[in-house]
Amino acid sequence: MAVEKFGASERFACSVLGQNRSAFRKKKPDMGFDETQLRAALRAVAVKHPAWGWRKARWHLLAQPEWNGVALNRKRVRRLWRDEGLVCKPRARKKRRTGPGAGEQKRLTAEYPMHVVSFDFQSDVTSCGRHIRFFNVIDEYTRTALAIIPRRSFKATDVVAVLENIIAENGTAPAYVRCDNGPEFTAEALVSWCDTAGVDTAFIDPGSPWQNGFIESFNAQFRREQLAGEIMDSMAEATYLADEWKAIYNHERPHGSLAGMTPKRY
Repeated sequence: MAVEKFGASERFACSVLGQNRSAFRKKKPDMGFDETQLRAALRAVAVKHPAWGWRKARWHLLAQPEWNGVALNRKRVRRLWRDEGLVCKPRARKKRRTGPGAGEQKRLTAEYPMHVVSFDFQSDVTSCGRHIRFFNVIDEYTRTALAIIPRRSFKATDVVAVLENIIAENGTAPAYVRCDNGPEFTAEALVSWCDTAGVDTAFIDPGSPWQNGFIESFNAQFRREQLAGEIMDSMAEATYLADEWKAIYNHERPHGSLAGMTPKRY
């Protein structure tokens, strides 16, 4: 800039700025075909999934057969991701929970698919200002999103209907369901259904959302990657967006706790 904008000589500009003249004259090496293709692929991933970082982009490309044999190590992908001006946030450090029940070692842990199913509600509004609730259900072992159902309001019978549909789709009932102590989850209809279906309940302590960390994390990702970037005008649009993100989450989105695999692939 000193040379081009202010007309300084190369020798004077390098002397003032402490820059070696050989480094100033050195040209950037020509970009190879593989690197050009990789940069384009990373930009395409960033456009389609704006909330993803370079780690998920790398895992996503590793799962594609056309990138077999191409060097996609962490340092290279991170460097190209930065060179393209894409978002590269540092990994946040996890905070230790100190609330009631946070240090319990006997917490129920899923050991196989459909062993522990977690669910919770998530709130949002449509463009007209009316309240909308999403009923989110996940399998803790495979991290699969089993259901994302938007409605204006939910009753215990609606929760039971969603769980029955999940059992019909998967062909098996969960061994445990983990949820908070909300009125829809402690109502007689759901408790009776659990007794009839042979499903045990694993309620968390009141005011202790960290005891249901899997569904809390899922809700946060759903908010960040879908709800925060969309304006919903109707319930039909909310249903479409929920189904769209459920398919992306299960079939395309790499999961860090699954060694970079998608829930369906895992």
